[in-house]
Amino acid sequence: MNRRTSTKMLRPLILGALAAAVVLASGAPAFASKGHKGGGGSGGGGTTAAQGYDISYPQCGGVYPSAPAFGVVGVNGGLAYRANTCLASEYQWATGSSTTTGAKASLYANTGNPGPVSTHWPKGQTSPMACDGTWSAGCSYDYGWNAAQDSFADATAAIGATAAGTVPWWLDVETANSWNSSDLSTNAADVRGAVAYLQSRSVTVGVYSTGYQWGVITGGLNLSSAVPDWVAGASSATSAPSYCSSSFSGGAVRYVQYQSGGYDADYSC
Repeated sequence: MNRRTSTKMLRPLILGALAAAVVLASGAPAFASKGHKGGGGSGGGGTTAAQGYDISYPQCGGVYPSAPAFGVVGVNGGLAYRANTCLASEYQWATGSSTTTGAKASLYANTGNPGPVSTHWPKGQTSPMACDGTWSAGCSYDYGWNAAQDSFADATAAIGATAAGTVPWWLDVETANSWNSSDLSTNAADVRGAVAYLQSRSVTVGVYSTGYQWGVITGGLNLSSAVPDWVAGASSATSAPSYCSSSFSGGAVRYVQYQSGGYDADYSC
């Protein structure tokens, strides 16, 4: 979903020390990319009403996929604390989806655990966890909570409080963003904080990743069965159904992502 990447292609996990932090990067644009979250950006050849799509900032100013069965839209511009300026129009596109059995539109937000090098890192925060400003589990939890809160505020500003507070949300957890490679438990705390914030808003929350990326980022964190998975990595619509049993967090698999016609397409399990 880096989409951040264009195709949310699975990028290599590149850990480079930065003030004791390791930043994971990939060669493609981030999150919306999901391999450019939503992949490619212009063209609609090959799209069909039988599949859903996810799009985000890489598709700004371009052609959105035609006749989606459902749509998932990125709230961020590739990173937490950076808004997708096309969220309103992309959300409107998603609401025109054809499905009658599930959510027509959903939102997804970027995650990460950059540590104290980030200007958004909590210092002295006492709730929901105590944070002393270090790269601790408590501060990581608060960072995840705060980032999700910021994304929720961006969505509210762009599409309204009712829409932001009723559609399903997904958290994009992938190696394209910055994580703590020396203590995966802090990354797990960060994800838990983001999930907890969105649950505090009474919205349905799921996580997007692959088994590999989830493992190297969170150490294989097992979330509640109430938190569904959105699995990336299928090579085509034909292979997508086989991923419906490939849960990485312990929840049921809801969507499987693959590439189609230059976009990130999604199969509903």
